[in-house]
Amino acid sequence: MQALGNQYGRLQSARGGTISESASRSSLYLTTLTGSVVALSFVAQASSFGQAFFVFALALLPVLFFLGTVTYYRLVQTGVEDVIYARAMSKIQRYFSEIDPAHADLFSEMGVDQVGLNKLGLFRLRWQQFVGAAAMVAMVNAIVGGVFIALIVDYLAKPGPIVSIAIGAAASLIIGVVFFRHQWRIIMHVAKVLPI
Repeated sequence: MQALGNQYGRLQSARGGTISESASRSSLYLTTLTGSVVALSFVAQASSFGQAFFVFALALLPVLFFLGTVTYYRLVQTGVEDVIYARAMSKIQRYFSEIDPAHADLFSEMGVDQVGLNKLGLFRLRWQQFVGAAAMVAMVNAIVGGVFIALIVDYLAKPGPIVSIAIGAAASLIIGVVFFRHQWRIIMHVAKVLPI
């Protein structure tokens, strides 16, 4: 019993670590993005959206997109780690509930992974991928990628703002779909390896 209690505490600490890392990585990405947008606005004002603005934007946005991509991948990894720890904690809770069936309700199996949320009726597994930190970073990063592509098109081909914006919006949509399809494949793989 002491070993199980010790293991439960270690799993709880590990889950806290994944949540903390997810929050700090998301915060780092969004803070960097905010600072970059402010810098872009200053350069746009100073150059009246001239050559200097495009050079600065085309140098800065790929770096932001790279940071967003690696942040997204790490958030997916920490999400998977969190599910693994939650499932292990649920096993220990189930074992504790079987020791004294009269008090089994004290060790209910309500984890906060997809299984626990589904039991509570909050989210279906299909929609769960849209509410996590990885999904938020993926969506914001898809927009960064779309803006970068719109600026490249406008700078090189000069088709006009409507066409550039439409191409950038389509690129954002495609990038977002790629991120969400990747995340769904990971979720399905985890569900197969760790069945409910």
